[in-house]
Amino acid sequence: MKKNKNKLFPLYLTNFLGVFDDNLLKSLISFISIYWVAQGYESLVIMMATAFMVVPFILLSPYAGFISKTLLKQKVVVLLKSCEIFIMLIAIVGFWLESIVIVLSAMFLMGLQSTFFSPAKFALVRDIGGEAKSSIGTGTIEMTTFIGVLIGTFIAGILSDIGTNRIIWIGGMFLLVTISGLISALKIKAIEPKPLTVRIKPLNFINFIRRKYNWSKKSVPGLNLVVLGLSLFWMIASLIQMNLLIHCPLTLGFSNTQTGIIMALVAVSIGAGSYFSGLIAGNKVEVGLIPLGGAGFLISIFAIFFLNPQGVWFAISIMLAAFTGGLMKTPLNAWMQVKVKGRKLADGIAYNNMINFIFILLSALIFGMAETLYSSLFVFLIVGIIALFMVVLLTLKIKGMSQSIKSILKVFNR
Repeated sequence: MKKNKNKLFPLYLTNFLGVFDDNLLKSLISFISIYWVAQGYESLVIMMATAFMVVPFILLSPYAGFISKTLLKQKVVVLLKSCEIFIMLIAIVGFWLESIVIVLSAMFLMGLQSTFFSPAKFALVRDIGGEAKSSIGTGTIEMTTFIGVLIGTFIAGILSDIGTNRIIWIGGMFLLVTISGLISALKIKAIEPKPLTVRIKPLNFINFIRRKYNWSKKSVPGLNLVVLGLSLFWMIASLIQMNLLIHCPLTLGFSNTQTGIIMALVAVSIGAGSYFSGLIAGNKVEVGLIPLGGAGFLISIFAIFFLNPQGVWFAISIMLAAFTGGLMKTPLNAWMQVKVKGRKLADGIAYNNMINFIFILLSALIFGMAETLYSSLFVFLIVGIIALFMVVLLTLKIKGMSQSIKSILKVFNR
């Protein structure tokens, strides 16, 4: 077990550093670039940063899945991490010139890089650790993802409050993280299945969704439901992340650094919940964690809307919501790892990514309308309603739910 963990560590580190870069850039745009535009357009900048990040996933996920099936994934990861260095150089120039066009272009390129990285990293979990490590490996990937969100967001808040030589600190941080990411990628070692020889066919995201939906319905019953569940989760997470950028400073009166701390606490709480979920499941897929985690999430989110807690109480409430959200997300990822066999897993992940990011793009539109027409507090009500629908749907539709709940309760009774 220790040996497998050591083998997986370079992948975990590479993932962490990549997520750190993504969120450092996105958060710096949200904290700094909003002051480059006229007052009243702050929400538009946040929406655009989200949209520029997710559009590549929507348009190019089919190609990402195709690449992971037909090339060695470890080599793909090294190439992508090399490109990341040049993307961050573009971002540095954008912050130096205070150009919203350049920094958003860098955001788009990071979204493009992440599109091709995602199916490769998740498929490599099984190639390195084996199927027995799917749950704990996926949980750890999720944990490192949200720790990357945590630290990236936290550092962005601190950097945005620096008054002297801020661009030097920003540039130095970007370069340190990207070069470290390339080094860790070079250390990934995996025993991969032989790449498939597939004749290239014209792909677009509409045809890809239609084909993969039909394929999932026939070949992997339940996959479409799991993809929908994961997509609703990411819609919720995106709404919360964008809303914190408005709610914390305007409603709660927090500084950028304090807002970054709250967002970081949310990220680490989701990561902790994901990892704890993997520990409870062990070598199994425990879908019973979905309604159990969902109940905690709903209580926390509705408490925020109805009670409008301030300061520490808000931090505690949003952290509880994030932790329980992590509990109900990991079983869905682990289900996909176990049920989708062989090289087809890369296609399944690419399909999942595309639907996920369509929902994230929709979340940007929902956020813009809700925050503009009502308030940031009202956004939490919308989050609660979406979560309620998600939990009820998955609880009623996923097979083996009652048996899994009984299995989990036995674990806690020991």
